[in-house]
Amino acid sequence: MFTLIDGMMIDRSMMILMCAMMCIGALIFILIVGATVYVVARLLMMKSRVVDRPLMMLKERYVRGEINDDEYLRMRKVIHYVK
Repeated sequence: MFTLIDGMMIDRSMMILMCAMMCIGALIFILIVGATVYVVARLLMMKSRVVDRPLMMLKERYVRGEINDDEYLRMRKVIHYVK
């Protein structure tokens, strides 16, 4: 069976090939968009980790017992005030 598209006769195998090429193009597009979203999300997560670094260091000192409760709370307020 032949189909007429823009004056061209296209058989069944040509139609299947065109559909396969369109699907491959759609998959490539989806992969590119997914990779872009992944990279942007990772960059944003890394940025938020850098901002919270002073608070993480304070928590580590508290857990190791280098500072007591009062010092921890006072320093945490200072860190939140500076942000």
